[in-house]
Amino acid sequence: MVGIVICAHGNLAHEFMNAANFITGQTDALNAVAVDHNVEPGEARNLVKEAIRAADDGNGVLVFTDMYGGTPSNICISLQGDLRMEIVAGVNLPQLVKAVSLRKTHDMETMAKKLRDYGKENIYLASDFLRAKDA
Repeated sequence: MVGIVICAHGNLAHEFMNAANFITGQTDALNAVAVDHNVEPGEARNLVKEAIRAADDGNGVLVFTDMYGGTPSNICISLQGDLRMEIVAGVNLPQLVKAVSLRKTHDMETMAKKLRDYGKENIYLASDFLRAKDA
């Protein structure tokens, strides 16, 4: 099964994890790492590295980060050559919920591509739905 780690600024990773677990009813499907501005970069890198290693059962780890180019994303990118992982930057809740359902049946690379596309496809303007409803 593909491991899943969320790495984000402050407490965002934990809140994404809590919300996804609440929706899916799972408690072991996701791991979170908070990158806090008070933590030294080397220590943050070690925390992220250990979380990814712990989540890998041999099938790799899909790492979600909050924002490409931010510190959490950059830390994960710096580890990509050392660990079997793929990074999806710009995480949203629909992606995480979908990831829980895909992780048992898809390999890491396929999962990453599907979730990249799924995240893009699940961003809406509510006003578009309201206009369509009124038409």
